Amino acid sequence: MILSVLGTQIMWYVTRSSGFIALLLLTITVVLGILSAQKVKLRKVPRVYFAELHRSVALFALVLLAVHIFTAVVDPFTKLGWTTIFDPFGRAYRPLYLGLGVTAFDLILAVLVTSLLRDRLRQKTWKLIHFSSYPIWLLAVVHGLGTGSDSRYGFALAIYGVCLVAVVMSVWVRILDLNAKPLAFRLAAYTLTLLTPFLLVLWALSGPAKAGWSKRFISASTPSHSVSITSSSGGGLGG
Repeated sequence: MILSVLGTQIMWYVTRSSGFIALLLLTITVVLGILSAQKVKLRKVPRVYFAELHRSVALFALVLLAVHIFTAVVDPFTKLGWTTIFDPFGRAYRPLYLGLGVTAFDLILAVLVTSLLRDRLRQKTWKLIHFSSYPIWLLAVVHGLGTGSDSRYGFALAIYGVCLVAVVMSVWVRILDLNAKPLAFRLAAYTLTLLTPFLLVLWALSGPAKAGWSKRFISASTPSHSVSITSSSGGGLGG
């Protein structure tokens, strides 16, 4: 039993750490993507450099996401199974937030595949698909906050906060660069980038940031040794 508990703890730490690193890399990917789209050079650095770094970080994020998903699936506490990849919302373990995470991963794959096939796609089609990077990032944040048992701790909130500020500020810079767009369009974009973070923070403080958030996901069938790990880790094993 001691080995079983130790193995579950290690799996939990790998799952959560890989998830956090993947979120940071995804945030960097979004920011670099915005910078590479700017019409002006930043400190005389060509946009192509940002584009190349953008793709490299995105691939690295995908690797970390694969590790995150693998450890979550094989974790004896979650009992997800490989069918979760195809039916995440039908699981007994945190189905909504788990499903959002799997959906984000599927969209990331779509973005990366279309990026590799960019020369064979129409520019408008590629841009439309690539624009989904913003909702992908938002889904990843909601997934992490919703499934994470450590979402109420300072280090986790700090990571989410840094990611949120980085993306919002980058989007604002991008909007400032859209001088050719109508004023109404830019005002709507600013409003959206203000309202979305506000609602996200409000939800996080009223739910995931509270101590009893993850306990509602523990069912009566949860093994006793897993419950003990849940309590010592912050209320639940993050997916």
